[in-house]
Amino acid sequence: MRAPGSNHPVKMNPNQTGGLRRKQGTANNGQRRISMLQGLAELAHREYQAGDYENAERHCMQLWRQDPENTGALLLLSSIHFQCRRLEKSAHFSTLAIKQNPMLAEAYSNLGNVFKERSQLQEALENYRHAVRLKPDFIDGYINLAAALVAAGDMEGAVVAYVSALQYNPDLYCVRSDLGNLLKALGRLEEAKVRILTFQLSLIQN
Repeated sequence: MRAPGSNHPVKMNPNQTGGLRRKQGTANNGQRRISMLQGLAELAHREYQAGDYENAERHCMQLWRQDPENTGALLLLSSIHFQCRRLEKSAHFSTLAIKQNPMLAEAYSNLGNVFKERSQLQEALENYRHAVRLKPDFIDGYINLAAALVAAGDMEGAVVAYVSALQYNPDLYCVRSDLGNLLKALGRLEEAKVRILTFQLSLIQN
């Protein structure tokens, strides 16, 4: 690691040696800390994906205590508590993530999930819409928004949200299927047929 201002060769004398060793030791400690935090984050994510929410929470809390500004840890804690139906805690960690980074679309989406679960659809919609405004290619945000719009009875709005998701990833089979079913429910049968046919052709090709 090059010290600041060391672009030019620096002669070392015996009195400098201890200082250089201390700097090198500090750098090594920093690298070890980064590696440890990355390892904790990866472990917590694996446990979350495996449905081991208890250990995922434990390791994520350990990560957050050592790195309080880690918004990834806050998002994961929010998701863990949501999966465990601890909605108050889920909202708490989403709110903390937003305070750390007001531009974090995923945190607003997680908060929207809590409101939707509580049947507070207006608040859920506001958070989902804000999420996709912040991150226009946020596919999960559009899917969440579409589901909330269906729950609120705004089927046309849900169609727009599903189409927006497919613009960023046309290979989302479940979204295509949901969109086709929604169009059929709206009586837009021809459009639904085209969507479903496209979906079936994609399945065959893949």
